[in-house]
Amino acid sequence: MKRSAVFCFVLLLRLAHGQGLDLGTISYSPTLVANLSQLYNETSGLAFYHDTILSVNDSGNEPVLHALSSINGQHLQSWPIANALNLDWEALALSPTSVFVGDIGNNMGNRSALDIYRFNRTDLLSTTTIAAQKLTFKYADQPVTALPPNAHNYDCEAMFYWQDSLHLLSKNWQNLWTRHYVLPANWQDTLVVSPRDSFYINGLVTDAAIEELSNQIYLLGYKKEQSGLYSSFLFRFMNANNDFFDSDYQRIELGSTLSLAQTEGLCMSAQQQGFITGEQIVSVITIASKLHSFDLNTVGLSPNLEKPNIYFQANFLYIPSALLPDYKLLDLSGRLALEWQTGKNHQDLTNLKPGTYLLIGPNYRRTWVKSN
Repeated sequence: MKRSAVFCFVLLLRLAHGQGLDLGTISYSPTLVANLSQLYNETSGLAFYHDTILSVNDSGNEPVLHALSSINGQHLQSWPIANALNLDWEALALSPTSVFVGDIGNNMGNRSALDIYRFNRTDLLSTTTIAAQKLTFKYADQPVTALPPNAHNYDCEAMFYWQDSLHLLSKNWQNLWTRHYVLPANWQDTLVVSPRDSFYINGLVTDAAIEELSNQIYLLGYKKEQSGLYSSFLFRFMNANNDFFDSDYQRIELGSTLSLAQTEGLCMSAQQQGFITGEQIVSVITIASKLHSFDLNTVGLSPNLEKPNIYFQANFLYIPSALLPDYKLLDLSGRLALEWQTGKNHQDLTNLKPGTYLLIGPNYRRTWVKSN
């Protein structure tokens, strides 16, 4: 009876404090659909629309939305956005009624205000030139000082629409985390947004998408390896009960960018199926821009791992002292929030500032919110 009561207590803690299991890392090779034409050399954001793939090119290109075939990668159509600028278009998202183009890139660190262009989906069927509404926003947490190019945490290339909102995932050059921002689908003036959560990706997030049937969230990116070459990856978050980053998750290694190109675009086309585009790479050798497909329905998950008995109660963290060397309590910027008091099975969190914290350990991640 006593053991049953303890089990129920631990189960209630899991429900009260969202936490996700690391389901392990697997390898998967996407299927090449086609090398893309030069029109898509800098493809950087995707959306799936009526069996067609929509794509935008990033900075230095015209403000144009393109469509290509999901069957063979051939170019189908283009729509100029008449009243828009392409400072750094990096993402696309679709709602049931609207198309959103994310002018949200900030590699150089010189942008303090970012834009999203919004127009009706029906415009794709009724006009050849589109007029869009411009929505401007800023990050509440971005420093006012200058940011070093390609070495800061306020770049962003990933966006998708879900639950009446736009969800943005940052590309953190400096610490390889990603922050999650949530924006309304429409607003006036300049919106100021704060991060809702963050996650250690160990890579650079370049796009994101949600698969509506399974409710799974996918993040695409790449990482520089010790060899100096780059490899691409997907993260999928199971998102049970809409837990987002607090759900069980899995990292999927896709292979080298030498075969995939620089993976920048992601869209979902069916349950656990989708497409990835890679920008052209011009270096010692030139690698053409590419379209790949993937189907993860046949890719199994690692067995669930048993969680240690760790929980928060009031302003205390209860964790066996033997586990302390393998665990860290971080703030949403990835900074260490507390030095452990060794030899104790509980840690006093009273002096921490109110806010959201992350407890990270082997195959373990839990979000804790301190209210006072």
